[in-house]
Amino acid sequence: MYKILIVDDEVLARVGITALISWEEHGFTIVGEAENGKKALEMARKYQPDIIITDIRMPVMDGIELIKALKSDGIR
Repeated sequence: MYKILIVDDEVLARVGITALISWEEHGFTIVGEAENGKKALEMARKYQPDIIITDIRMPVMDGIELIKALKSDGIR
């Protein structure tokens, strides 16, 4: 199974993405959800997701900063 991390500051967006697709039927599992890039970075380090679905504009750390931090950590 491929691991997915969902990152968005809006709860309804995270719930919608989670409910939109039958993830497990397609070989994916959602390992976590985060409301900002900082929490997502911590979760990415812990769970090593294969895919991160992220919003760009978020408080604390935005999606672009998250991508740069993941790249500098060697998480791809």
